[in-house]
Amino acid sequence: MRTQLNANPSIVFNMIKALIIDDESKATNLLKVTMERNFPGQFMLETALGSEEGLAKLNDFKPDLLFLDIEMPVMSGFDLLAASPEVNCNVIFTTAYNHYAIRAIRYNALDYLLKPINPTELKDAIDRFQHQQNRREVYGKQLANFFSNKEKNLAITTYEGVIFLEVDKIIRCEADLNYTRFILAENKTFLSSKTLKEYDDLLCIHDNFLRVHRSHLVNLDYVLKFKKEGTLVLKDNSTVPISRRRKEEVAERLSVSRS
Repeated sequence: MRTQLNANPSIVFNMIKALIIDDESKATNLLKVTMERNFPGQFMLETALGSEEGLAKLNDFKPDLLFLDIEMPVMSGFDLLAASPEVNCNVIFTTAYNHYAIRAIRYNALDYLLKPINPTELKDAIDRFQHQQNRREVYGKQLANFFSNKEKNLAITTYEGVIFLEVDKIIRCEADLNYTRFILAENKTFLSSKTLKEYDDLLCIHDNFLRVHRSHLVNLDYVLKFKKEGTLVLKDNSTVPISRRRKEEVAERLSVSRS
């Protein structure tokens, strides 16, 4: 196979270089086999066992795509990336469930796969990688945001790509079927391809965001008036309904936030 590839350099040129880093050999081998089976001839695959070998191979191999385990001895996946700021590739994190790590990844619209890796989810992740325009430039911004943002900027996925929103300028989020419409200060709106529940989970870390209705997530800093009949008037002059079961919580949160 190596001779055949060298005999036709155009094949090598068109293949995507992918590196798998994990501290478990079983995991690296399984993912490599799954990739070869589902994407024959599309990837030039290399593996590394553990973070130290991974760091060396990352700098030497210079992949286009990196499958990176998060929880490893010596260095976590996050530490490994921080130690390689010059590396210019996309990352798909692979991990067993870790709520804090996954929330940070989702907050920045980075890609991840849960172990054991589902082949269908792997195909979806590869499809996003292959079809994302300007993927390296966008990914660079996502990763920079991941390391420096401290939840000040939220990355959302739209039809135009990944957009970064200043959290304190989000007035409210509104469900639009399986999409979410973001209404921001200065009359800006964006439509994300993820559900309102996704963003409720992410923005709940901020004390000023509250789900007031199944279709509405509101930044309480933009509330002008709480009406007894069960609505909120916001600073952009929009009116948002409050579900009956949330009226008491909304009233309490507003009184606390303004006391």
